[in-house]
Amino acid sequence: MTDLVILNGREIGRTLRVREGVSYLGRSLDNEIRIEDKTISRKHLKIENVRGKLFVTDLSSRNGTFYDGKYVIPGREVEVKEGVSLAIGMTVICFGEDCKEQIVPFLDTASFILEKGKKEGVSSVSGDRRSETDQKREDLLAKVARTLKGTEPLRVILENVMGNIFHHLKRVDRGAFVLVEPETLKTVETICTVNESSEAVRASFSEEVVQCVLRDGKPLIFLRGYTEERSTLVDTLKVQKIESVICVPLINGSQTVGAMYVDSLKRPDGFRKDDLLTLLNIGQRVALAVETDRLASDLAEVGRNLVGDVED
Repeated sequence: MTDLVILNGREIGRTLRVREGVSYLGRSLDNEIRIEDKTISRKHLKIENVRGKLFVTDLSSRNGTFYDGKYVIPGREVEVKEGVSLAIGMTVICFGEDCKEQIVPFLDTASFILEKGKKEGVSSVSGDRRSETDQKREDLLAKVARTLKGTEPLRVILENVMGNIFHHLKRVDRGAFVLVEPETLKTVETICTVNESSEAVRASFSEEVVQCVLRDGKPLIFLRGYTEERSTLVDTLKVQKIESVICVPLINGSQTVGAMYVDSLKRPDGFRKDDLLTLLNIGQRVALAVETDRLASDLAEVGRNLVGDVED
């Protein structure tokens, strides 16, 4: 038997057992492994556990499957290793007990934010509006999944992803992706955008917030009431006139490849507590795309060098 661990979303931390032989994963009730996520197809994945080796096959799912940052061609069997993340729809899973270590930072921070939100009265959705909000969230995640499948340059794709976020989170004024070298965390590219509905706003972000997230490897959120706290970072946000902000690390496996940042300059209630979990979902999928693009660039460079050697 092998453990399957869910690394993000509402079921984050849930552990399921993968039996010997063939199992099916999806959101319908007739699967051996069922995950409730509307971006996962009813029968999304075939899993074969044979003598300690794991093989997966994407069953022509709607939103696709990514393994170790690479798109899994539907119908083609792929061997997966323990500890390497697998994205199905907008849910990220991992096989093996060591996977649990990858979710500790997110669990600690998300639990703190949700508990703090209850105490401070952070806006949440309840009652009749819950199903409507859930549907909008699923629509956003599906749009992001489709956007990340695009063939445009990575910069354009990430600008479009932020556009998806702006359309869903109307209260956001600015957004940014800061991409870094995994080994040094040195910034290699910055992509800043502004919500079209925000007038007279300059595309920018709080470098102090981003650096804190990159250093600690944990998401950061400041909402209503944060100005009463005392810290150097809070003082900086006051000077920058930022009312609310969420920043999440872009982590693929054990490597940090960047950070995703959104803020509101006018509203201290710019985000709901559920928004953090949604952005964590998006951040993990974006991290896979960033790493895939980096690997493709490295391979292209190797190819150019080989051509040069032959010509010489």
